[in-house]
Amino acid sequence: MIRILFLRSLLFATPFAIYGAYLLLMHIGGRGVGGRPPWTTLFVAGLSLVAASFVYVGLTEGQSTSGIYVPPHMKDGRIVPGHVEKQSP
Repeated sequence: MIRILFLRSLLFATPFAIYGAYLLLMHIGGRGVGGRPPWTTLFVAGLSLVAASFVYVGLTEGQSTSGIYVPPHMKDGRIVPGHVEKQSP
């Protein structure tokens, strides 16, 4: 769970890091960047990346739901996790 939260936080922070690198490069190059920082745009870009990651995970991971669900049960003294068994044709 910590890994998932860290990954989402990293995705959210990516636009801010890119903007910070841009400001640093402009400062090193002697060019000033005027105007207000685009906080709203960076925030929306970060949220878009997080939302896209949720969509990607939802479409690519997980087990098939077409079949018969077998709930968790005990077998030979061990807990067998719940799973979906495919139906025979």
